[in-house]
Amino acid sequence: MTLDKQENEHEKPAPTAADTAGSPAASPAETATEPGDPPEPPAGEAGGSRASGGWRPVILVGAVAVVLAVIAAVAAFRPGADVSNVAWVDTAETREVTEAAKVAIETMHGYDYRTIDEDFGRIRELLTPERLEEVDSTADVTKKAAIDTRTVTEVMVEHIGATMLDDTRAEVAAYINVSATGDGIAQGSAAAPLLVRMEKSDGRWLVSEIRDR
Repeated sequence: MTLDKQENEHEKPAPTAADTAGSPAASPAETATEPGDPPEPPAGEAGGSRASGGWRPVILVGAVAVVLAVIAAVAAFRPGADVSNVAWVDTAETREVTEAAKVAIETMHGYDYRTIDEDFGRIRELLTPERLEEVDSTADVTKKAAIDTRTVTEVMVEHIGATMLDDTRAEVAAYINVSATGDGIAQGSAAAPLLVRMEKSDGRWLVSEIRDR
């Protein structure tokens, strides 16, 4: 390799992201810095990379915390909406329906074969008449299966929030984790997002539908 070729290779740096994006190449006078002096960040970006890295976890946590509120806002203002959505606006009613949905989820997904009749009795009190008919139609099969396998389930509601709320109806989004044991042996766990639809009857919020999202 000749000296000329070496000099050419030394003077031609590898392309950067800015070069490939179409930015003009900087002259040697513009890029040169004194030894030991860090390059000055562009105006308005001082500490940009450090700030970005430091704020990223906060941004992620904040996003999880507000996602249900965002969903509620979208539902409230979507074109053609026929309901007056006061989720997260009427804080007292939002809190009430959210708590009612949480109790329903925990009651309907958590049961013990040793107290299965009492567990189903509590479930029945949380349902609308239409939903109650559906549960009653399969209750005996579910009870028998739980007793035969000596199943105990536990549910943890990890996230929950109202996405739609008016005077008589509500929708609540939740994310749950259910673990089960059979005859005292752990059977594993499963996580799933849920949609709970509620209806208000005689001052109480009852479940009209509960399903995976």
